[in-house]
Amino acid sequence: MRWSARLTGAAWRAAPPAAPGEPVTLPGPRDHTAAPALLDLCDLHELYDLRDVLRRLPAPVAVTYGPLHQLGYANHAYRELFGERTNGLPASEALPELAALGVLPLLDQVIRSGRPRSVKARCILGLGGTRYYNVSCVPLGAEPSSSGRSVGRSAGRSAAAKGLDPAAVLIFASEVTDQVQAATRLREAERRQREAAVTLQRSLLPQKLEQPADLRVAATYQPGGAEAAVGGDWYDVIGLGGGRTALVIGDVMGRGLRAAAVMGQLRTAVRAYARLDLPPHEVMHLLDGLAMEIDANQIATCTYAIWDPTPGTLHYASAGHLPLLLRCPDGTVLRGEEQNGPPLGTGGGTHLSHTLRLLPGTTGVLYTDGLVERRDEDIDQGLDQLARTLSGAVGEPEVVCARLLRAMGVTSDHDDDVAVLAFHLPADLPVPSAASPALDSGGVEV
Repeated sequence: MRWSARLTGAAWRAAPPAAPGEPVTLPGPRDHTAAPALLDLCDLHELYDLRDVLRRLPAPVAVTYGPLHQLGYANHAYRELFGERTNGLPASEALPELAALGVLPLLDQVIRSGRPRSVKARCILGLGGTRYYNVSCVPLGAEPSSSGRSVGRSAGRSAAAKGLDPAAVLIFASEVTDQVQAATRLREAERRQREAAVTLQRSLLPQKLEQPADLRVAATYQPGGAEAAVGGDWYDVIGLGGGRTALVIGDVMGRGLRAAAVMGQLRTAVRAYARLDLPPHEVMHLLDGLAMEIDANQIATCTYAIWDPTPGTLHYASAGHLPLLLRCPDGTVLRGEEQNGPPLGTGGGTHLSHTLRLLPGTTGVLYTDGLVERRDEDIDQGLDQLARTLSGAVGEPEVVCARLLRAMGVTSDHDDDVAVLAFHLPADLPVPSAASPALDSGGVEV
């Protein structure tokens, strides 16, 4: 029988018939006993010279032995990086670069524990310039023989089985310069972007707050730490006609330049809508529509309040923002628990205006969630702590803002932006007459 091979796509061709009398050979059954014997993996070490293997490695490798970690071998890559090294000297003398890398203490740990140790992204000032390496120290389970070669792997296993400490350490360095440089470039780009966002954020906030004659106002903004992207927190104080003052605080969800830009547009819109002399809930309705036009995927929370000194009332509406806190003259702290409208940018929500009558000596605080929200705590715990702090906070609004930040643990390394707006009614203001307008159904008299 004749056999033929066919290329892909070629037509089949029948093999010519065998000539008369030509013997036909058929394949017989396979003889599994005739398979060659597998090589014993335990004896592979005998096929290779350890020094020859290490010499061929492109990464720097060195081997030390004994309690003083005497240098037994350093391959060509190691000597090319650090220069020539003298065998037989302790590592502290023969390998001084290991001390600068923090590797020398690891050698003792490897000998004592018999387990590998490593350090990451260590800067090496070698002959080829500044490079970065991950350095690993691996125990070798057998002492070098008198010929300088390591005793076999089987001897290492037997030493480990007898509980003997490893007598040699293999030091292996893998280069990670490209990764470190890429990470450095990424951090630098993030730093520049964060600085731009902080600059934009601060430029969009009011540089100087208006100070009404019958109301003391102060505000502060604390950007998040270096690891936190800048958010969209903002505040504003707007003078209105008739001696009234609008107080605004808001927080755009999200981080970075986009959140800061949206914040700037909303703040500008609030100032424009405030001039229309609309009640707070109508201002919220207009802001809700504008937020949807700016970015349908971007939402924000906001509280808009109007202080009217003639009746001594505070009219306000909230769009998903945290409750207003008021400290009464006797130190009691009240929290606005009235119905909140939905955040800006959700569309179709109903916002309500509420009225509070404030007594002289009252202090109020508007704030963003960075002041009270913690990842490992319920937000109600933060609100309770803020209320307790406010109950003992006396003095001008600037002092109140600083004390609240300090008591709530807000530092330059905080993981979120924080904005706080505090206002205070001087105690010498005349008490509103009984003929003042009545409170609405959602109001709370203070």
